[in-house]
Amino acid sequence: MNVYIALLRGINVGGRKVILMADLKRVFENLGFPKVTTYIQSGNVIFRSEKKSELELENRINSGIKRSFHFDVKVIVKDLNEIAEIVRRNPFQEKELKPGEKIYFTLLYQKPANERITDLNKTRNDIDGFQVIDRTVYILCRKGYGKTLYNNNFIEKVLKVDATSRNLETMKKLTEIGNSL
Repeated sequence: MNVYIALLRGINVGGRKVILMADLKRVFENLGFPKVTTYIQSGNVIFRSEKKSELELENRINSGIKRSFHFDVKVIVKDLNEIAEIVRRNPFQEKELKPGEKIYFTLLYQKPANERITDLNKTRNDIDGFQVIDRTVYILCRKGYGKTLYNNNFIEKVLKVDATSRNLETMKKLTEIGNSL
């Protein structure tokens, strides 16, 4: 069995699409996934499954959530090795961060069109940095995620793809938990 990580977009934000992690874990268990672990309230689930396509897993999880909670949630599934590779490919050096600076990863549901990446590149500024690698936008937030132009909604709007964002600490923790399953 492989280890996968499901990242849910937009749950438990502003009192909308509220899902308790114990209830989310139960949905995954009811879908037949063993060794289910959740991490923080933002919708991170680590689980085992027989090798399946990530799209098939995403659709199955989305259907299970819709049946249980009566709303749609975008779900992105990556296998543990892919999450570890995304963290490894981070172009920003953690050891060079100044106080208050953070690194974020915006994971895209599909690869954006090249012209959309060109549009995003036109928004570069002197405050924050970013780099697009495959289906991930790596963001260096110098003044915090709450003040960056490059938040999840902005990335989605410019690239015209759905996305979900996590910080470096969360991505590293998901990898650590996945390695322990």
